[in-house]
Amino acid sequence: MVGSHLAEYVLAEHPNVEVHGTIRWRSPRDNIRHILDRIHLHAADLHDLGSLIGLLGEVRPERIFHLAAQSYVVDSFALPAETIHVNTIGTTNLLEAVRHTELDPLIHICSSSEVYGQVREDEIPINENNPFRPASPYAVSKVGEDMIALQY
Repeated sequence: MVGSHLAEYVLAEHPNVEVHGTIRWRSPRDNIRHILDRIHLHAADLHDLGSLIGLLGEVRPERIFHLAAQSYVVDSFALPAETIHVNTIGTTNLLEAVRHTELDPLIHICSSSEVYGQVREDEIPINENNPFRPASPYAVSKVGEDMIALQY
């Protein structure tokens, strides 16, 4: 899991930093068992703006690494609305929670190369100036996430 690797890296490189993360009740903890005593886990839901406002108000982060997503392209075809809701609306809720708490953290939102779809040979290497050509509901949700983030 990306979040566990990021937590390990931050703790190794910045041992005096507090690491907070969100977790769902059904999330496995095997991959973080060795650092559980060094991180703070919180129940919060991207679908629930109030839970995010409460968490951010309590923790008051200086940096946010937004890694949460429905990231399975195949699943996005079966559940397109859920994919868009989790990824695009969930990101909007996170950004709104930051706005409501009047915080000014550095926010890193993880996107995906899927937003670029089929890239022409003359557009390689891909960079942020490449046109979006999403080819799945997942990719559309990540384009939406990128676009809403630019509004904040």
